[in-house]
Formats: sequence, C-alpha cells, structure tokens
Amino acid sequence: MKAKIGMVVLACLFMPLLAGAEPISFEQAANVTGMAGIEVGADVDYAYTKVESGGVTASEQTLTDIPVFVRAGIPILEAKLTLPYGTVKESVGNESFSGIKDIDVMLKTGLLTLPVFSFALGLDTTLPTGDPAKLLGEGLNLDPFVAVGVDAGVLKVHANLGYRYRAEYEIKIDTVTIDPVSGLPVITGDQGVKIKPGDAIHFAVGVEVPAGDMFSLHAELLAANYAEAKEAGAAVSGSSGTLLSVVPGVRMHAGPLKAKLGVEIPLSSKDDWPAYAPVADWRVLGGLSLQFSL
Repeated sequence: MKAKIGMVVLACLFMPLLAGAEPISFEQAANVTGMAGIEVGADVDYAYTKVESGGVTASEQTLTDIPVFVRAGIPILEAKLTLPYGTVKESVGNESFSGIKDIDVMLKTGLLTLPVFSFALGLDTTLPTGDPAKLLGEGLNLDPFVAVGVDAGVLKVHANLGYRYRAEYEIKIDTVTIDPVSGLPVITGDQGVKIKPGDAIHFAVGVEVPAGDMFSLHAELLAANYAEAKEAGAAVSGSSGTLLSVVPGVRMHAGPLKAKLGVEIPLSSKDDWPAYAPVADWRVLGGLSLQFSL
C-alpha cells in the first residue's frame, strides 16, 4: 500500500513537467515548464559537410556541439540557459578548433493552455561568446517567436514562426605581405573584417505520434529564408535564399528521464545554400536530460 502511495506521489510530482510534449529539433515550441519545474541535461549536435569544387573534393568539415543546459519554470515564464562547447575539424590543413561557443538564453511564456491547444511567445538570444574566426560563434542574435501546439492524443503537432536578427560582428585575420628584400612572408598584424550575416524568417512544423507509453515518433520540417549578407559593407554573392530540411526521429520519456535522437537532412540543393547559413550535408541530433520539481 505504501509503495502504491509513493508511486502516486511521484506521478503527481512530475505530472506538470511531463504534460507538454515537444519536438526534437526546435526548442521554440508552445509547451512551457510548470512553476518550480527544473530540467538539466546535455545535447549532442554532430554535423558533417563535404565541400567540392569542379568534381574534386576540396575539404571535409565536421562540427560537434555539446550544449549543456538548465531549464526552469518561474512565475509566468520559462527560462533556459545553454552553455555550448564545440569542436570544429577541417581536412584542409588538418585544422581543429575547440572552445566555448555562443551562450544562449531563452525566455518563453505560455499565453494560452487548453486541453488540446496551446500558444506561447518567446525571445531566444544568442550572446557572442564564441570565436567566429574559429567557426565557434558569430555576433549577437535576437530571435522573437510565436509557437502553437495541438494535442489530439494519438497525434501532436508543434509549429512556430520567428524572425532572427543577426548582428554585425568582426573576424580578426592576419595580413601577410612579402618582404621585398628577403622574399619571405611577413605577418603585419591583425586586420578586422566586418561581417553582417543575413537576417532570417524561420518556420518549423513537427508531427509527433506516440508509440507506446515511453516513446514517440517524430517528423519535422524546418524552413528559413535568409536575407543578403555583407562583408566589409559589400554584398556577398549567393548569401540570400531559402533552406528546407526534414528531421525524422524518436523521443523517450521514462518518468523524469528524457532522451531524443534524430537526423536532419537538407532538402534544398547544395548549390543554393545561402552563405553564412547554418547548414550541413547531414547532422545527428541527440540529447539526454533529467526533470525534477523543487
């Protein structure tokens, strides 16, 4: 009898946290963590890109991000802080960089929560803490968004719409000249190149189908339209355009434990990918987190 009572208490403790379903690839969903709800965890984002020129492989690039996060429910808001550590490897020159990437802070509030329909507003802010010269970050990003969710029991739908402002940032590069006497290269010092990546309007929609008590199957569509980027005030050719990608995956909920696994596959032609847009040949998205209540 005591065991049954304990199970009921545990279920009630975590019920507010597990009530809201969520997608795999986009955090900007309509579900909001309940008051005093806490979630801590880590994600893994592994992206692979092969760059070819004239049919000859020019380079291969892999990016591995490990964002550690904490999510908390506070009065009328949900707050999430993400501290990402990343590694970049390039086959050309066998270069490798590692370090802290851009820190992310997201605030979200649920404006309407009904048994079937939910609606939320939020602001996702990326702080320029990573080094853009090492492909570990870029300038300040501000991303206000709206999100809706529909829970029909056997089918759940998530969707959002947002505008991503991408501020100008500077990359420091070494200027190399040839000494006229010795004929040797001479580094003359750091020169800053100012880059203004194109802002973006983004949209995402996902469908979730429960597959038993603990698992759910996901299919998500991501879309983003990027404006023209600029380098040193000059427009960058091929920097505007639309990106489309799909993300099939699976989620697990086992009491306070959550896990996810998915693969993002671009649908847009590689020749049409906008410059300075975060896109790869394919990427694997995984994550593990623990929820509890204070």
